[in-house]
Amino acid sequence: MDISLSCHEFNHGKQSFQQYGLTMSVTNAQLSTQQPYMRVLLIEDSALLRETIMETLSSCDGLVFDGVAATQSEAFKILRDRPFDFLLVDIELAEGNGFEVIRMTQREDFPYPRPKYMILTNHAHPHYRQEAQTLGVEYFFDKSMDFDKAIDTLEAEVKKFVPEND
Repeated sequence: MDISLSCHEFNHGKQSFQQYGLTMSVTNAQLSTQQPYMRVLLIEDSALLRETIMETLSSCDGLVFDGVAATQSEAFKILRDRPFDFLLVDIELAEGNGFEVIRMTQREDFPYPRPKYMILTNHAHPHYRQEAQTLGVEYFFDKSMDFDKAIDTLEAEVKKFVPEND
C-alpha cells in the first residue's frame, strides 16, 4: 500500500504510532544523502522552539537544516561559512536581531546567492511586517497563531525546490 503524507502529517502520525509502541523514522543522514536538497539556516533563540521545528520537519525529504543559530553573531558566522537556500528567522533574538541577519545576506559583498526568507515570530506587529516586506521577506508568520501554516509553507517551498519529492 502506498501512503503519501506531508512531512507535518508524518510527524503527527509518528506521535500516534509511538503511543502504541510502534516507530516511524527518517534520519537526517537519509535526508542529507538525497540530492538536491534545500539547505535551511534556522535562526531562533528558543531552544524548545528550535527542537520543535527541527523535529516537525525531520522527515521532510529534500530539506536539510545545514545550520542553527540562536544569536545574530552566530548566524553571521554561519552565513560567512557556506550558502543557504532558505533562512527561517526569528526577529527578536537573545543577542541581536533577525532583520540584521537578513540585511547581511543582501549586502553587495555577501559571497553567496541571496536565500529566500521566512520570519516566524512572536512579535508580529504591523511595523515589523512592513519592515519584512521592505526587505523582500517572502513569508511572515506569528508563532502563536500560524505555526502550522508556516510549517506547511516551508514544506511547499521544499517541493518547489526539489520537485521530484511530490
